Amino acid sequence: MAITPKKFNQSVESLREEMDHLKKEVRKAYRKLSKQRTTESLICQAVEDALTGVRLHKPTKAMRMRKPAKGAPEAWLCLSDWQVGKVTESYNSKIAKRRVHQLTKQAAELLIKERPPVLHIILQGDMVEGEAIFAGQPFEIDDDLWTQSVKTVPKLIAHVITQLSPLVPKIKIACVHGNHGRSGFKGGGHSRKTNWDLVSYNTARLMCEVAGIENMTWDISEDWYVKQKVAGNGILCVHGDQIGGGNPFNVGAIYRKAMGWTHNVDDWKFLSVGHHHTHASGELNRDVYFFLSGSPESDNDFAKEKLAQGGLALQRMCFFNRKGLVSEHLLRMT
Repeated sequence: MAITPKKFNQSVESLREEMDHLKKEVRKAYRKLSKQRTTESLICQAVEDALTGVRLHKPTKAMRMRKPAKGAPEAWLCLSDWQVGKVTESYNSKIAKRRVHQLTKQAAELLIKERPPVLHIILQGDMVEGEAIFAGQPFEIDDDLWTQSVKTVPKLIAHVITQLSPLVPKIKIACVHGNHGRSGFKGGGHSRKTNWDLVSYNTARLMCEVAGIENMTWDISEDWYVKQKVAGNGILCVHGDQIGGGNPFNVGAIYRKAMGWTHNVDDWKFLSVGHHHTHASGELNRDVYFFLSGSPESDNDFAKEKLAQGGLALQRMCFFNRKGLVSEHLLRMT
């Protein structure tokens, strides 16, 4: 039977419509697949996987405190440069976990004693160790960066928060990222947001929500600094890689940066700096006081060889009232 021109045209038109439909379906499937392959989607999936079966142990009822002491100062806990995953003669992921648990117990004892109305926590960067910050780094870690960022580090951060949050009416967490969280070598052209410290902070926040922590707030900065207001005192928190090195640290460089930042960042009089793995504090000027943070890490070969230094495993907790700094406490880890 011969095909008429009319039927031929109808057949061609039908095929064209079917092809257009197939093209639309292919494009839709491609967009869906592309979205699934983005870093953000992969991270979200990894976070969900990391949270599966997570058990965060809460404090016993005996540790819980209902009301703060009248007129008690506010607490400020500085956690910096954990570099979980780093391997040295006396440091690795297991030792990091033990030391973080030690500092948590010491911080809890201080909170129980002082009974502050608010606990402020600063997570000051380099909480992960990274993989490509310097040549040969993959040979000096015991876990890949992915595991550090979505499992090991956030679980430790969540441990601190879940243990301490019942001891105070309010807990306020602020975060700034460090150089060891970046995605490659310095000057590699990556976005500031492409930082694995930020991944670990967001994962820790989700873990705390899963654990049922309700009295917390988070300020996860994507900038180079974050500010905290502790009993009315402004604290400018930076990781510290913006400040040149020294032996063991360069007070002059800290002073020059601090004086410059007073003209560019408003409303602060305390400066908190990490990065240098050295515990120190003091007055830079009549109006500026600085804190330099230690680290749980120890026996860093680079620090020994290149800088001829090595800090003790320390973190810091302070108490502030409206007049300023009341007391400063060392949290020692062995």
